[in-house]
Amino acid sequence: MNLEGLPVVVKNDIEDQSLSLLGIIKNDVIVIGGWAVRALTGRKHARYTLDIDGVTAKEKLPVIKQRLGSAGLAAKDSDWGTQFYKKYIPHVDIPDEVRKTVENIELRIEISEPRIKEFQTHHYFEFSLNDYVSREIVYHNKPKVLVVHVPLPDQMAAVKLGLPVDYKNNFDSAVLLQVSDIEKVIQAIKENDDWYEMVLRRLPKLRGRIKDTGRLENMLALNAGINVREYVRKLDYIEEQLKR
Repeated sequence: MNLEGLPVVVKNDIEDQSLSLLGIIKNDVIVIGGWAVRALTGRKHARYTLDIDGVTAKEKLPVIKQRLGSAGLAAKDSDWGTQFYKKYIPHVDIPDEVRKTVENIELRIEISEPRIKEFQTHHYFEFSLNDYVSREIVYHNKPKVLVVHVPLPDQMAAVKLGLPVDYKNNFDSAVLLQVSDIEKVIQAIKENDDWYEMVLRRLPKLRGRIKDTGRLENMLALNAGINVREYVRKLDYIEEQLKR
């Protein structure tokens, strides 16, 4: 869900509540997705995020289900893993003009095993459950931080470049490439099955959309101080190396 159009006070409340839920299972998962990018890049990650994505060992899933169930989250299993969800109950005043939108928001956590599969194809990217770093995420309205386990930035950049191109994945890729070793990113792409095919498929759209001044990822990149031309040059270099 695109939260960017909601008032800041509402977005901050949603993120703080999501972080509180993540705190329940923080030692049982490797956090991926938007929250991992936030943990790795801090204030450079100038976009809001709602869903929590994580990977874990299969044997840990029952414990995670028990803990999140006790916190009031319902669970729904699927082929890729388990989604946990509960209705968002605001802790702040909601303006009338966004009340209907807010009423439909759910707090969601999606947990799977380490192998992330691309929808409708055989391509996958596999995260390591042993090779990770611990990073802090700062709450908005609480004087505290949450320490989570996340993949190395090179790994996160590699997977983001092969995911479907939306403003979130494009912006996250741009932020991550600012703090990653580009050669290690390329190595991670090549080492994961045939993930390079996914990356090569996405690169033209990543470039085109980030350069489009009418798109949200372009605005977010500029607001975050990202040099769009430099990002595009990095994408060009990655493409060149993957085609060799």
